[in-house]
Amino acid sequence: MSLWWWTGVGVVVVAALVASRRWPRPAGRGRGGRLTAVVLAALAEDWAARMDSRPDDIRVAVLGSGPAGLRDRLVSEVREVEVVFIRPATGRSDAHTVVRCVYGNPESALVTETVTGWDDIPDDVRAEFIRQEIDEVSRRWTMAG
Repeated sequence: MSLWWWTGVGVVVVAALVASRRWPRPAGRGRGGRLTAVVLAALAEDWAARMDSRPDDIRVAVLGSGPAGLRDRLVSEVREVEVVFIRPATGRSDAHTVVRCVYGNPESALVTETVTGWDDIPDDVRAEFIRQEIDEVSRRWTMAG
């Protein structure tokens, strides 16, 4: 009896793992997680204008489920993205965020500034703010997430 019981439990666990991998991820939290969400919030409008597309199409392409052609264009046009989170002045509050995007032509760059809520800052960046006495944390972002 116990062999059948453990076999049943094993089947249920395997089925749950397979289902969890196929479950849709929330927008902006998929590939790349919170860092990707910050980049898209800052740059999706500009990228859409450059690609003669819509911001929603850009988001889908970056997250990997959109048309391959748009994603390929983004990969070829966007050379480098750097995100700098500036430590909140008062503990665990919103962080000032600077996003710098360099395009294929090194002289063509875009810098945007925004505010990122404490809960939307990537976990490793929050941990670095808490653990160390630094005012800025920088991360590079790529299309791969």
